[in-house]
Amino acid sequence: MYLEDFVASLESGPIAPSDSVKPKGDTRRRKQDDRRRRPTTWWNRFQHRRAAARRGSEIPNTYVDVYQRRDLAILIAIFTINLADAFFTLHWIGRGGAEGNPVMAWVLGFGQAPFLALKCMAVGAWLLVLVIHKNFTLARLGLFGLLLFYSLLLGYHIFLYLFADPIPLPNV
Repeated sequence: MYLEDFVASLESGPIAPSDSVKPKGDTRRRKQDDRRRRPTTWWNRFQHRRAAARRGSEIPNTYVDVYQRRDLAILIAIFTINLADAFFTLHWIGRGGAEGNPVMAWVLGFGQAPFLALKCMAVGAWLLVLVIHKNFTLARLGLFGLLLFYSLLLGYHIFLYLFADPIPLPNV
């Protein structure tokens, strides 16, 4: 049908528009200015809307601007368990135990405040790095691995709190 009309238009000149032919789509949108010709306002620069990959091939390796509630829940869970780990460690040391991590044991020599600050800042910074890369396989493994590790560590602290007495260290 279209090919016949095209051939006829070549032979007889342009075809006059009829009432039966209507433009496809919304003509009002076509009359608007192209949004790309207007400069971006200062407010719109901060309103990113990419929450997921646009194509199926992008899914494993895509950065996004909008994060899901699940991502926030994982971050809060890991950070909360990290805080609980810090407080259980301080309680354990108060009962006469020792810190198992040599770096954090060295930081603990400067006091409890630097210990808590460094522990929160280090874990918080790595959580931000992991959540920015959350759609990458290694980062997802890291997030869920941290959640599992800190959950097991919290269980260990609870076990120590309920059932174990620390062995006093000899004074050196």
